[in-house]
Amino acid sequence: MTNTRRSRWHRALLAATLALVALTALGCSADEPADTAADNGVLGVEEAVVTHPPLPEADRVIGIQELGDGRVRAVGLIQYRAKEGASWCLVEGTPGEEPPADAPVIVVIANMADLDAACSTAGALAYAEGELIEDDGSYPGQPMNAEFVARAD
Repeated sequence: MTNTRRSRWHRALLAATLALVALTALGCSADEPADTAADNGVLGVEEAVVTHPPLPEADRVIGIQELGDGRVRAVGLIQYRAKEGASWCLVEGTPGEEPPADAPVIVVIANMADLDAACSTAGALAYAEGELIEDDGSYPGQPMNAEFVARAD
């Protein structure tokens, strides 16, 4: 191979490599758009995970607060109660300490399975906003359909 051919070949190889690196950096390929049905919108901006900020110190009062329009905010320590209907509850207790197994229940998060389980750190001070629902007696406390559950601290 002559120097001219070798030089053209190296330039072509370099150009192809740079193009591949650029496509990789953009996170897409020539065959597939960046946000496809295969990723179920996980990479799309519309599907971004919504996080809720910690509560201001003054709002970290354990209990239930009316927000208006039938909505409430419940603040307490989050606890899983396997023996009581496999329920996630916000209970009374001291932030930073594991609540006792029989701590008084503030609310039961009736729809916890539909929410982000990452916020379900046992013993963490948490808050939930949503609506209280009719208590049919199957929960260890007042049930709530929460819009979200987030760490308060």
